[in-house]
Amino acid sequence: MDITQLKYFVCIVDSDYNLSASAKKLHISQPALTQYLHKFEAEENTELFTRYAGRLTGLTIAGENLYSNALTVIRYHDAMLRELRDDAKVIKGSVRIGIPPLILSVLCTKLLTDLLTKNPNIKFEIDELGAFDLRKKLLLHEVDFAILLQPSELNPTVFAEDVIHNDELTVFMSEHHPLAHQETLNWHDLKPYQLSIFDESFMIHHQLKRKFDSLNMKPNIGIMSGSWDFLLASVRDSDFITILPSPIRNLIKMDGIVEKHLINPISWHVILAYPIKAHPTRIDTYTRRSIVDYYTKGTPIKPIQDELKKSP
Repeated sequence: MDITQLKYFVCIVDSDYNLSASAKKLHISQPALTQYLHKFEAEENTELFTRYAGRLTGLTIAGENLYSNALTVIRYHDAMLRELRDDAKVIKGSVRIGIPPLILSVLCTKLLTDLLTKNPNIKFEIDELGAFDLRKKLLLHEVDFAILLQPSELNPTVFAEDVIHNDELTVFMSEHHPLAHQETLNWHDLKPYQLSIFDESFMIHHQLKRKFDSLNMKPNIGIMSGSWDFLLASVRDSDFITILPSPIRNLIKMDGIVEKHLINPISWHVILAYPIKAHPTRIDTYTRRSIVDYYTKGTPIKPIQDELKKSP
C-alpha cells in the first residue's frame, strides 16, 4: 500500500462510509473508488469494513487498527513534506571546528560570535583542544576544520591549508627588567634570565625548543603553564621573561609590561586546515570562505543565505 491508498481509506471512514461523498472529496469517480477498495482488500487478504446489504456500515478489527495507524502515518508523511519544502529554502546542518585555546582567545572570539548569531539554523560545534589533539581529530575526520599553526605536517594531497593570519612571537617582560631598555633583542640576550613559557601541550613550546636547539642554547625555564594570562602575570613584577604571540598585547593592559621584538623571530602563521573533498557541502564552502575572507580581507561575516547568492 502507498500513502494515496491510506488517504483514500481514511477519507471513506471520515465520510461515515459513504462512498459517494468520499469520491467527491477525493475528486475521483465512485466506481473507481469502489474498485480501489475491493482491490486493496484483495491484495491484503483482509476485510477492512463491515457491510450490510452491499453498503459499508463500519470497520472490522483489522480496519480499526489500520485506521489508527494510518492517521499516524499520514501525519508524519505530511510533516515530512512540509519540512522538505522548508529545507529547500533554509539551509540547515552542522559543522565542527577545532581551535586551540590560545588562538581562540587571541583571534577567534568575534569570528565565532558572528558565525553563531548570523546562522541560527547551522550548529557550529567548537572543539577547544591543543594543536596536537586537533591534528589527530582532523586526521580521523572528527572535525571538519582545524585552526592550527604552520608547519602543520599534514599530507598536502589529503588536506588543504589557507593561511589566515601572519605574525610572530615576541618577548614580554616587566618595564623594570634589565633588557627593557633595548630596542630589539637577540635570542642569546635571553640566556641569563628565567623563562615563563607554555607547556608541552602547546605548539609554541615545541617551536621554542627547536629554536633553542638550533642556536645551541639551553634555556633557563622556570615556569611552564597552559595559561597565557598567568605567564604574563609572572613577568609583571619579576625578572622572568615570557615569549608569546604578538597579538596578545591587544588582550591585556600593558601597564608595567613591555613588548620586545626579536631578531630572527619565530613566525606565528595561523592556518585553516580541512580535508580536500571532491564535493564539499554548501556549509563547508560557506564556512571556509567566511573564515578566510574575514581574516585576509576584513570581510564581515554574513548569513549563509546571503553568501550563497554569490556562488557560481
